Amino acid sequence: MVSLSEPGSRSAVHGVSKAALDALIATHGEGAIPAQMRYDALARFEELPVRQVIRGGRTWRQDLSKLDLSEIDVLDTLYADAVSGGLTARGVIVTDFDTAKAQFPEEFARAFGAAVDTRDDKFASLALAFQHGGTFVWIPDGVQAEEPIEICYEPSGAAFPYTLVAVGSGASATILERITSDERASFLCGIGEIVLGEHASLRYTIDQSAGPASRAILTRRAALGKDATLTLALAELGGEHVVERIRVVQREHGGNVEITAFFFANGDQHVDLETEVVHAAGATRSGTLVRSAGTGRGQGRYLGNIKILKAAHGADATLRDDALLLSQEAHVDSIPALEIAANDVKAYHGATVGAISEDEIFYAQTRGLSRPDAERMIALGFFEPAIARFPGEALRERLRAALVAKLDL
Repeated sequence: MVSLSEPGSRSAVHGVSKAALDALIATHGEGAIPAQMRYDALARFEELPVRQVIRGGRTWRQDLSKLDLSEIDVLDTLYADAVSGGLTARGVIVTDFDTAKAQFPEEFARAFGAAVDTRDDKFASLALAFQHGGTFVWIPDGVQAEEPIEICYEPSGAAFPYTLVAVGSGASATILERITSDERASFLCGIGEIVLGEHASLRYTIDQSAGPASRAILTRRAALGKDATLTLALAELGGEHVVERIRVVQREHGGNVEITAFFFANGDQHVDLETEVVHAAGATRSGTLVRSAGTGRGQGRYLGNIKILKAAHGADATLRDDALLLSQEAHVDSIPALEIAANDVKAYHGATVGAISEDEIFYAQTRGLSRPDAERMIALGFFEPAIARFPGEALRERLRAALVAKLDL
């Protein structure tokens, strides 16, 4: 286990401002992000508008343009650990983000910024400005990292982690990222960057199970080399207000992307999920599967976009999104989109939003189930096509248990 914990100290300066950034740099130094880059990013955060990709109606309870960050302390603690097993003996690097630049400058420079550009994103700019903590994973060319690498984040207060993963040519790895927190309010604003070399393969799983008073705004970007494969699985089950934006760019011929995501908004929870796959080269493939549900007063929004550029002849892309409403007050919006600028491509998208049908309930009741048990069984079965794509039976059982807990509240 590699300890990545970042000790925090209480600051007299609160909120996100130049004074707060001055305090962060004075306490912890520049770290991996140069001071001028941080100040430029803060200026962009202050200038850029909030992106309103899907505008909610008057019933929406969450609005990023009204997010109050005046009381957060940018020096709060981020507890982080990474488990790399015996992979370090094979040249694999798993370390904290700031140490990576100091001790592995060549590897860090090759990966940092290869997939992420924060100049057009308000909250990615905020995460870059106040970056404090995070993880760097480097898989050298040709190394097959069979043992999973686990990254765990547990924010206490405000946290701004940067997770940078680079997989070299012909290499492969499996990573599990877990985000947890206790019952106290926390704010997590982070960046995830994935860079894959030629013929590289990465299975990346995200288990977001933050506490019920947590807010999380996460920007994830990935760039693929020739014939690279990225399998991304995302479970959004925690937090009060969660925003997750994922963008994958296939820059080279022959890439393959598979994205699986699900969320279940219950109580007063609100989840915004956005995925975009950009086919910038020919003979690339992508498949996106999203399952979502709402119960109680839970709310969710999903925007899924497939973009096929002019040079991407022979691209094959699919997107499927299904949402299930389990109460009268729950609300889920779904917007699938296609942008196609090339000929000779295959592209499909589809979406459904609805409640459990009375026919399904009646069929289950004829098999001896009560109505509540029938609804519970159908709801859990609705998520199963997504859960089945997550690696490892232990993880799948944990996700199923989390869904049961949401249904039983």
